[in-house]
Order: sequence, then structure tokens, then C-alpha cells
Amino acid sequence: MCRFFNYYSSICTGENTPAAFTYDPFIISIKEMLVSELQQIVYYIEKLKDLNINMSIYTDKVIDFISTLIVNLDFKKESFFIIIEDLNTNKKNLEKMYLTECENRKIQAELLEKQPIDFSSKKSILKALNKNEKNINVNNFQLNKNKKTLYEIMINLVLNACNCLIELKKFNSDFPQAKNMVLKLLNSSNSPSLNENDLIDTIRDFSKCNYQIMKLIYEKIVEKFGPVIKTKVPLHQKKGKAILVSGSSYSDLEKLLSACEKYDINVYTHRNMISAFQYEKLTVHPNLTGSYEQSENNMFIDFASFPGPIFVSKNAILKTDVIRGQIYTSAKYPAYGIGKIENDDFSPVIQYALEAKGFEKNEKERTFEVGYFETDVEHMLSEIINKYNKKEINRILIIGLSDGFNQKDDYVKSFIKDASKDDYIISFAFNASRHNFCHINSYYDYSLLYRIIETLFEKLEDANSKLGVFFADCCPDVISHIFNLISLNVNNIFLGPCCPNVINPVLYEGLSDIFSVNEITEPLDDIEKIS
Repeated sequence: MCRFFNYYSSICTGENTPAAFTYDPFIISIKEMLVSELQQIVYYIEKLKDLNINMSIYTDKVIDFISTLIVNLDFKKESFFIIIEDLNTNKKNLEKMYLTECENRKIQAELLEKQPIDFSSKKSILKALNKNEKNINVNNFQLNKNKKTLYEIMINLVLNACNCLIELKKFNSDFPQAKNMVLKLLNSSNSPSLNENDLIDTIRDFSKCNYQIMKLIYEKIVEKFGPVIKTKVPLHQKKGKAILVSGSSYSDLEKLLSACEKYDINVYTHRNMISAFQYEKLTVHPNLTGSYEQSENNMFIDFASFPGPIFVSKNAILKTDVIRGQIYTSAKYPAYGIGKIENDDFSPVIQYALEAKGFEKNEKERTFEVGYFETDVEHMLSEIINKYNKKEINRILIIGLSDGFNQKDDYVKSFIKDASKDDYIISFAFNASRHNFCHINSYYDYSLLYRIIETLFEKLEDANSKLGVFFADCCPDVISHIFNLISLNVNNIFLGPCCPNVINPVLYEGLSDIFSVNEITEPLDDIEKIS
């Protein structure tokens, strides 16, 4: 069990601290009620679509609800009442619309058999929540282990897809087919009679769609901000007022940078937002100063030590157990204690920055390289293809995408050192001096990983049996990345230590038993599993 409580992995010491491991039945009850209402809404949307009714408006509502609600449940009770009442109103409207259509067409309506919940008052909602809290353990035993795992995977994939679709909207782009598949996947959980094989097939089919959504986002990012470049990011702090930006939405970062142009405020990126420096059209903003990360992947230390406000992009997964007051977000329903940015009005963040003390002195200059040159990637791929075809390479091993700041990953170091010289290693983790080796400074850019795999599979015969991908670091959205690889027909996937609030032991076991995802053990033992 130690692998699930590895407090030295970045996922445990970073966004998700040991405090997040606390089991709170009330929070679980809230989540179950929200998901239940969404499932019922989706059911009636699908029924009305079967009757050739245009449901695009309601579809967009569901996508928005999922992306903004299930990310963080630490909101005020007042917000919860607004959310659940809104969901219930939409559900009733859809049920009524469906019944009216069936009556007009003289067909038998197929209603969901759900126990009705009294939403007439806040007191009745809380009573329903308390009752649901007591039934959680009972409900958990109604499904077998594999079905529970598959439903949990489905929810994870739906959440990731919705977050991506919301991000696409910021680029004025739409993906109706993907939206329909999201609803179909969520609606499949309304069919308890669905067998395991059908669920597995449904998940595999959706994984292909999920992958296409993420590819489209990358295309839009490149289209708007330019191709990836290699650049050095300042890690030192400059004297002056400051704002920290966390999350992964470059669109949100760009809007904040534009709002800051009239002010003498230095804007720093945090963790994976450092990848913004890969894009030239973002680095032209004069306020974009550098990256701030004082700890070894500990978000709380970074946030608490930053002498200014923190802006978290809309769909970031944020745990706020101890950080309150100085954080802002554009999320529709912010967590308790977090300021809300509406209509891209960043004046509260800017005002906070101007009133805060900021950094009092300049630090000694330090830099960190991110990005890559496309010609280097093309050269690496040509070298691998040439050597593989000449049988000079046995296996192709891809390891990462670890946090580039963490240079203490013994597994990765041993992996690079001990692998056979006939194995070609592509490292997204960190650099080393080794034969048949290439390091790419793209720690958070999964789009490049996928592009490399697609190229190798297209050019090399039976490469899927000779290629392995090793997740040395367990990021919050690792499940989506695993299934993206599965959709690309990657047979050898290895997963490192994860905390229970990212992948719990049952889910970890299910990924292994159902989808043949390997658990990272010892480097040489893991490598030898690739035939």
C-alpha cells in the first residue's frame, strides 16, 4: 500500500496534500447528488434527441455544469443551493418537455425510475444530503469492483473532456460530435444492466474522441500563440509588485497579461503554466516576468510565500485546505474563500497586487530552459526510424513527463543509467549523457508525446510491441493521458506512485486488471516486460 501514500511524489506534495486524503462522506454525498442530477438531465436530453429535437443549448449547459462543478466541491453552502436548484429546474423542464413530446406523438414515455428528492427548501436539500451520506457505503456494495472502476474511469474522462471543450470555446471553436459523445458516455451510467464488456468498449470508443479533443486544443494553441520555441525562463524574482498565475489556460493568462500592461506589475507563472514561455506570442507581453516555484512541488508553500495575489485559471483542479483570501479565479462557482473574476475584469487582482508588498529586492539571476526546436525533434525521429529499421535499436522507451524542477527522482535516474545501450530513451524528465538518448524540454506538453508516438507507429512495423511509456510522476489528469495512449494502441504503459485522491487503490488495480496498465516497480524489471 505504500505506493499510494508516497508523500515524496509531486502529486502528494503538490496540489494534493496528505490533508486531502480525509474521507468526508458529506462531500462525497454532494458529489453523488450533483452527478445524479446531471445523469438524469443527460437521460432526458438523449431521449429528446432521439425524437429529433435540437438540444444543443441544454448540451452546452451540461458541459458547462460538469466542467465547473466537479472540479472543486469546496464551495459555500449558498452556492451549492443555487447549483442544485438550477440543476433540478433544468431536469424538471426537460422531463416535462419529454412528456409533452411523447403525448403529442402518442408514444409511451420512458421515465427514469429515481427516488424523488424534495428541493422545495434548503432544509429539505440538506436532509436529502444527510440521508444520501448514510447510504453511500450501501450503494458502493451494489456494484462489483470492475463496474465501480469503469464508472469511475468514465466520470474522469467526462470531466477531462468537458474541461477541454470549455477551453476550446475560448478559441471560438466548437466540437459538436465530442459534446454528443460526452453525453452518451454519461448517459450510459443510467443503464445498470450494461455489462462490463459493453462498458469497456464504450470507454475505449470515447477515449478516441477524448484524444481528438485534446489534439484540437493543441492545434488552436499553436494557431493563436505560434509554434513552440526553445527559450530560457527566468526563475529569479524581480523587485516590484507581482501576480502569480497557476493552472493551464493560456487564454486566461493572455487576458490577465493584457489587463496588466498599463501597470508596473510582474506576472509569474506557476508549475505547468511555465509552458506558456514556449509560445512567442505570449512572451512578447512585457509583464510576463518568469516562473515562481520556491518548493519542491508544494503548492501551499509556493502560494503562501508569494507576496501578491494568485490567479488560478478557470478549470484548474485546486485544493484550498489552507490557502484563502489572496486567490482569484474565473470559475463560475469559486471554492470557499476564493475571489471571483467575472467578464474578464481583472481589476480586483490588479488592485490587490498594487496594495501588496511585492518582492522587496532582486534575486541573483537563474534560468530554466523550456520548449524545443522542431528540427531537433525531426532529427531524433529520423535517427530512431533509421536505427530501428537496421535493427540497431531493441526497444523505444519514453519516460516522463516529470516535473523538470524535481531532480531527485531516483527511478528516472536508475532507468536512464541501467537500460540497455540497445534501447533508445526519449526523456521528458531530465537530461543525461548516454548512447541512444534524447532529452526534450517539454515537461508538461503531452501533445508532443502523442505526436512522437503517432509518427513512430506510422513509420515502424510492430513498434507498438517494442515501445513503452513510463509515467514517472502521477499528475491529476493522468487517467485521461493513459486512455489517450490506449486509443493510440500503446500496449506498454507503466504508472508510477499515485495518491488515493488521484487514483485510489481499487481504481489502480482496475487499470491493471482490465486495461493492462503496469505498476512501476524496478527499472530493469519494468523494461524487461516489453518484449
